[in-house]
Amino acid sequence: MKSTDQHTAPRKQPTQLRARLTVDCILQAAESIITKKGYEYATTNHIAEVAGVSIGTVYQYFPRKEAIVAALVENAVVGSSAPVRQQLLASMHEPLTQCLPVIIGLLLKTRKQNGMILRQLVRDVVAIGSDSEQLTPETFLYSTFRLFYVEHRDEIKIENLDMAMSVCEFMIIGGINSYLDDPAPKLADEEFVEQLSNAVNKYLTT
Repeated sequence: MKSTDQHTAPRKQPTQLRARLTVDCILQAAESIITKKGYEYATTNHIAEVAGVSIGTVYQYFPRKEAIVAALVENAVVGSSAPVRQQLLASMHEPLTQCLPVIIGLLLKTRKQNGMILRQLVRDVVAIGSDSEQLTPETFLYSTFRLFYVEHRDEIKIENLDMAMSVCEFMIIGGINSYLDDPAPKLADEEFVEQLSNAVNKYLTT
C-alpha cells in the first residue's frame, strides 16, 4: 500500500444505516465548508462541529481530512459516471452526429452539478493524494468509452483509436472546464454543446 493510500483510505466502512447517515453528515459538512470557505478551513474539528458529531466519531471513519476529501471525490465520480455510462451504452449504435451532443450535454450537466469536487478540488488540492487526483469520470468509465469508440469504428477515420480517444477527451473535458471557468461565457449551454459536438465529430470523421 502506498503512503498516499494510507492517508486517504477510510478507517472502516459503515454498514449500519445509522453509521451510513453519520458518514453522509461528515461528507456533507466537509463539502459545505470547502465550498463556502475553502479547503484550508476544512479541519477535522470544524467538520465535526458542522456535522454535529464528536471528533472521535470523525476519526472512527476517516484518519485525516484528506481521507474525507478522497471520499468526496470518489462519491462524485461514481455518482456522475452512472448516467454517462447509461447514455454511452444506449448510444452504441446511433450515428455520432446524433449521440455526441447528448453525451457532451450530459458531461456538461454532471460537471456543473459536481463542479467544486470534480474540477476545483481535484485540480487545486494536491494533499488528497495521487490516486484521488487521477480519479475522474473519464478514467472510471474508460472501458465503456473505449467500447463506444470501437462500436463507431466505421465512422471514425483516425487510424489510432487510442489517440483519438485521448484527443477527444482533451477537447471535450478541456472545453467543458474552460467553459465552466468562464465567469461570463459568450455561448449558452445549448450553443456550446452544439459547437463542441460539431468540432469533435469533424475531428473523428474527416
